[in-house]
Amino acid sequence: MITIEKLTKTCDACPSQWEGVTDAGKAVYVRYRWGYLSISIADTLTQAIRREGPENSVFEKAIGNSLDGFITYDELKEHTRGIISWPEFEAVYHYDLHS
Repeated sequence: MITIEKLTKTCDACPSQWEGVTDAGKAVYVRYRWGYLSISIADTLTQAIRREGPENSVFEKAIGNSLDGFITYDELKEHTRGIISWPEFEAVYHYDLHS
């Protein structure tokens, strides 16, 4: 089972999206868009986002309709139960428009 140590929600919908780090220090990228949930892990976040190499894709599944782009953290955990161990809570990224 893959263990995610830290996870931050970077986009709420279209796509729902998270970025994080595994317990082994690898970068994690989670994206749900067009009804399709994909999770990739790589040495860097850029590699995970680009899904460079098939070994980096750890989960891919159509779970909604083609117009769906929103998934909750609880739904994410439910769809990946037994495959990925997630942190109890997600962090939420806040943009600072004043910096």
